[in-house]
Amino acid sequence: MSLPSISDRSPEMLLVDRALPVIDTVIARRCRYWKMASDLREDMRAEALLRLVRRLRDADAEPIAGFEEYVAAVTSRVIDDIIRAVSPEWTRLKHRIRYVLAHDDRFRAAVLHDGRSVCSLEPASKFGGRRVRTQAADVLARSMIDVLRGGEMLIDELVNEIAARTGVGDPTHITGEHIASVRTPAPGAAAESAQSLRSLWKEIVELPRRQRLALLLHARDAAGDSVVRLLVAEAIVPASDLASALEVREAELDDLLGRLPLMDAMIAESLQVTRQQVINLRSAARDRLARRMTRKR
Repeated sequence: MSLPSISDRSPEMLLVDRALPVIDTVIARRCRYWKMASDLREDMRAEALLRLVRRLRDADAEPIAGFEEYVAAVTSRVIDDIIRAVSPEWTRLKHRIRYVLAHDDRFRAAVLHDGRSVCSLEPASKFGGRRVRTQAADVLARSMIDVLRGGEMLIDELVNEIAARTGVGDPTHITGEHIASVRTPAPGAAAESAQSLRSLWKEIVELPRRQRLALLLHARDAAGDSVVRLLVAEAIVPASDLASALEVREAELDDLLGRLPLMDAMIAESLQVTRQQVINLRSAARDRLARRMTRKR
């Protein structure tokens, strides 16, 4: 059977043809040092294509501006998801570096036309304005300044350099299980997941004050990063809603996010309770959320 002619092929398939070289280029560039079989690269390619095709089939989505750039960004997100599964410590470091880049005026960051993110130092004469406020963030910022004195770098390269200096492992050993763990769920499952997240946030907001604060101020993901900070970074919950739930002014939210997650001793001091009471409050909050969410199923 002969292949269909160009005129017989759907616009969607023509776009996929355009996407494949971009996907392969991004995978080759970002995964050049990764130790994995060729079939795993094919799995990564397939996952990027799957996400792209679902986006193309979404009749309600906005038109894609800059197709090749969009494909590069989708592929990079697939790779980021895999890194998150393989090396949570590396991912946590990247979140911290991105936070410093966004909240310290000694740095600047930009996105290239192919979707890669780069960063550099502002000229010393322009140093001023905002600074990260916590000791840990300031130590990280100083390390970033030292590395970036050599010039502009990709953010991933900066993360790798800081990781090497701090003993965080580079994500190089990939298995099929890692790729399977990041595969996009079916559209119906994704919609159900989004609805569940909205329902969960509604229940969190309705928790008693001390339970809510004990839970949110300590909440962390598998990489140890603050769940609250990720909610802001991914625009899942509006900053105004988070500020209200955490009982701070919106203008103070950035400062608080830079210090999260808090240790139980600090939460106890803020709530004027003991550390054990903080643990009990958080446990009660989780039990209540579990009961409420179970009833909604």
